[in-house]
Amino acid sequence: MAKITAPFLIQGTIDNLNFFVTAEGKNYVRLKREGSLTTEEFNNNPIYDRIRNHGKEFGHCVNKSKIFRQLTHHFNKVAKDGSYAGRVNKLLFEIIKEDITQPIGERTLTQGLKTNAGKEALLFFESNKLRPLRHVLEIKEFWEQESYTLKIPDLLVKEHLDWPKEATHVHFTAATANWDFENDTFNTSYSKTTILEKESLLQTLILTNSRPSGNHLHLTFLFIGFAKKERNKYNFLHRKYNTTSIINVCAP
Repeated sequence: MAKITAPFLIQGTIDNLNFFVTAEGKNYVRLKREGSLTTEEFNNNPIYDRIRNHGKEFGHCVNKSKIFRQLTHHFNKVAKDGSYAGRVNKLLFEIIKEDITQPIGERTLTQGLKTNAGKEALLFFESNKLRPLRHVLEIKEFWEQESYTLKIPDLLVKEHLDWPKEATHVHFTAATANWDFENDTFNTSYSKTTILEKESLLQTLILTNSRPSGNHLHLTFLFIGFAKKERNKYNFLHRKYNTTSIINVCAP
């Protein structure tokens, strides 16, 4: 491949030369490949090692993400954006890089999540990046690990939440999932849901869920869902207005 220096940009193909322009605006030319890449060549040529290793590890993360996305499926049905699945894959791929026990291509999520950095990467991951927790809830929540209790003291929902225009009520629910990421199993414990109208008085919100069975990785989620009450029914607004965030990561 060679860089082109000219007063104009060249793109296209002339005989066996391919001219192209990069995203940075640089102009290059390279020889056109003779014939297509065969499976045998791709699997055996060492110049493709990096691509093969990347694909192997990324595929590992994609498989693991299927379970991760089910940890709080009830929340994600009403609070996520269109990029959620892709962002989970990217998150897990970042965590796998924390595995320094194996060479690239052999690293695993299991080893990555045994590191402090791997666990910290999960904290405040958002199911809906359009409505991150710190933008929706303007005061801080407090999680008590021993009692599996979430508290938001001195909460005045009308002032402390970023309300969508049509919402009349808000739902708060906490959940803790025991994620056995090595064996691809989980169980999740949900708190009761507290529903508050927009004009609710100042109060301390308390959400308690039971401890999920298992001593693997415990992830605690906070769901904030906005709804419009019509007669005796609460209708959630579109999921783009609602929030689900990981607020605590603990290895019992």
